[in-house]
Amino acid sequence: MEAETPEKQEGGKKPGPHTEKRLSASFVRTAPPGRHTDGGGLYLQVDESGARRWLLRLTVRRKRCDYGLGSAKVLSLAEARERAIEMRKVVLRGGNPKVRRREEDGKHLTFEDLARRVHERKFKENKSNGKHIAQWITTLETYAFPVLGKMSVEDVSQVEIDEVLDPIWTAKPETARRVLQRITTVFDHACGVSVRPDRSAAF
Repeated sequence: MEAETPEKQEGGKKPGPHTEKRLSASFVRTAPPGRHTDGGGLYLQVDESGARRWLLRLTVRRKRCDYGLGSAKVLSLAEARERAIEMRKVVLRGGNPKVRRREEDGKHLTFEDLARRVHERKFKENKSNGKHIAQWITTLETYAFPVLGKMSVEDVSQVEIDEVLDPIWTAKPETARRVLQRITTVFDHACGVSVRPDRSAAF
């Protein structure tokens, strides 16, 4: 007996009630272009180019929102389902899944990576003072990165910042102030994009 192939409505959706776990791992690898539902708001989006990505549709504060979960080539069906469950729980608790995802990303984003990102964006439109632009990141490379560079943005605390500043605070007070100012700028950006919940935890 041949296995039934699920029929699709417009956009790749299958008819009927939205039950859970409609897709299979083999279907994810071979699915044609369109949007294919796994149930519970989880979709596999397949572009004409063959690119495959996961989308999760949730209602947050009475507003329907679509969240990208990542490439289906990187995130398996089982992993996409787990991530969808986590985000649904955030909504049930009254939280914002987008903010939560950024905070989770902060656990894997190093201070050095974020500092270089901030440096690039800060001076992207202002190339007139090349010396100052170079000094901004060089100061962090010299004094901050040896201690903070490989730490996740979320894990940096006052203890590590003191470890950076204490050796130079008396001998090079102006340099220490600049280092602190630039570390603060990095953390302000981290809080602004919600990869760190609160800058005060580090100061």
